[in-house]
Amino acid sequence: MGFFSAAKAQIGGQKAYRAHIAANELANDGKPEEAAEKYQQVLKQYEEAVAGAPQPPNVTLGYAILLMRLGQFEKAMDVMQKLRLDKNLKENDWFDIRLNYSVCLWKLGHLDDAIATAKRAMQIKTCGAIYNTLGMYLVEKAGQTGDFAEVEAFNAEAMDYDDEDPGILDNMGGMYEAKSKFAADPAPDREKAKEYFAKAHALKPRQIVTMYALARMYHEDGQDEKAREALKPAENLYYSAVCAVTPEMMEQLKREVG
Repeated sequence: MGFFSAAKAQIGGQKAYRAHIAANELANDGKPEEAAEKYQQVLKQYEEAVAGAPQPPNVTLGYAILLMRLGQFEKAMDVMQKLRLDKNLKENDWFDIRLNYSVCLWKLGHLDDAIATAKRAMQIKTCGAIYNTLGMYLVEKAGQTGDFAEVEAFNAEAMDYDDEDPGILDNMGGMYEAKSKFAADPAPDREKAKEYFAKAHALKPRQIVTMYALARMYHEDGQDEKAREALKPAENLYYSAVCAVTPEMMEQLKREVG
C-alpha cells in the first residue's frame, strides 16, 4: 500500500468518525429516518477506511459501535478483537472495548460472560456508563435467579455515585419490578419501581426503555391515563439494535393503552 493511499484512507476514517457523530445528533434530535440513512452512509465510509489502512482506536471503535447499533454484533466483536492487538491502546480504550464487547455478549444471549466482561471494564474505572450497563445486566440476572443481594449492593453504590442519572434510576426501577415478581405481595415493590421509572422519565423523557417500562407498568395496573402521558414523547424516536425495546413493542403498547 502506498503512502498516499494509506494517508487517504486514514483521512477517510476521520471523516467517517465525524459523520458518525453528526448521525447521532440527528437521532437525538428526533430525525430517525435521516439518522438511519446517514448511518448507512457512514457504514460505507468506515468500511472503505478500515480496508484502506490501519485506523486509530477511536475510529475503529466507532466502526464497531455503529455495527452494534445496526445489529451486526458478531462482526462488531470481530472488529474489537482485532483492535485489542493495537499496541497504542490507552486505559480508556480498553475500558471502551470491554464495555462495548460486553454489550455484544449480552445481545447474543451470553449474560454471564457480559457481566464478567463489564466487571473487567470496571477494574479500569467507574463512571455512569459502567453503572448503567453492568447494573442492567445484574438486574436481568437477579430477575432470572431471584437472588438480589449483588444487584441491590451494586445499585446502592450507583445511587451514591449519581442519584440523578436516568440510567441508574431506570436500573433501580427494573430491580424493584423484578423483585415484585418474587414477593408474596408485589404491590410495594411495584410502586417503588414506578417511582424510580417516573424519576428517570422526568429527567430524560425520550429514554426509550424507561418510557416503555413506566407506561407498561401503569397499563398493567389499570392506570392507562398515566400510561398515555408517559408515552407522549414516543414519537420520532430512533431505535438502535442495542435497545431492549423494539418499535413493534412500543407500537403494541400504544395500541393497548389507546
